[in-house]
Amino acid sequence: MKPIRIAILGAGAMGAEHGYCCSRIDGVEIAGVFSRDLARASAVAKDCRARATTDPSSLIEDPTVEAVDVCLPSALHAPFVIGALEQGKHVFCETPLTLDMAEGLRLRDAARRARRLLQVGLLTRSIGACRLVKQAVDSGVHGRLLSVTTSRLGSYLREGAHDHKAHYSDPSTELMTFDFDFVGWLMGRPRV
Repeated sequence: MKPIRIAILGAGAMGAEHGYCCSRIDGVEIAGVFSRDLARASAVAKDCRARATTDPSSLIEDPTVEAVDVCLPSALHAPFVIGALEQGKHVFCETPLTLDMAEGLRLRDAARRARRLLQVGLLTRSIGACRLVKQAVDSGVHGRLLSVTTSRLGSYLREGAHDHKAHYSDPSTELMTFDFDFVGWLMGRPRV
């Protein structure tokens, strides 16, 4: 069976992690890694045995690439996601999918038109501790869940933090996306 070929767009922390992990899955081959910085693309590409490029269209338009993994800053997701879908690729996109609801709906519609999967990286449901909480809630052994409180202790989204990056958007969008998904998973959709 031939491997599924995936392109990684982005060579930052998440692009590097996705490239590393995906390249170690049986039946998956990383076709290439894109970054505006060739040295960064090359470092990630070397780790996942792929080619490095500063031209995203060389990966998006490659007919041998079946899926595109978008690990770029959130504000840049839309044109790359739409471009990949229009080229017939399945897309996995880091969270948040977009910073604007109307843009998110355009991405959803593009996936539907292309008849391709568009998946957003809401990983909370795969974290062991979160799955245990979900099992406990579903079992009802402790009664009915009435409320959930979450907090974020990381500083990197705060302007002025030593590890803050200019492309980060509001913390409620960058990280609370996971919290909202987790609460919805535990409690169901809100009633209006």
